[in-house]
Amino acid sequence: MSFITLLDRNGKPVVIEMNDVLSVTSTSDGPVFHTRVGQLYYPTTLEELQTAYSVAGFERLDRTNLVNLNQVQAFDQKARRVYFDNPWDKESKFATVSEANVHKVEHLTKEETAAYKPARKPLFGRF
Repeated sequence: MSFITLLDRNGKPVVIEMNDVLSVTSTSDGPVFHTRVGQLYYPTTLEELQTAYSVAGFERLDRTNLVNLNQVQAFDQKARRVYFDNPWDKESKFATVSEANVHKVEHLTKEETAAYKPARKPLFGRF
């Protein structure tokens, strides 16, 4: 069985089996899925995608992305990026986080532990 999440005409998410789809037509607003009980619409904007997939853990973290928070491993507060690897490096996949959405991921921040190193020389002459 294969399922798909679509939107009804009121923008509410509906999960249906692919076997229940009779046909799909193309429109200027995106594909329309025809079933025996009516028409359903494929989400085409980030807002519609968030409505459809928020139950699966997707959140808007910036105006240009929708991120699966279940896959996020770390948050770099300085760069305001979430990473899907921990530890991350320059090759790691990331998504940006707007200032307004930092609260959604700041629990993933790891405080940097500065290693304490005693001074090798006395600061003010000999003791």
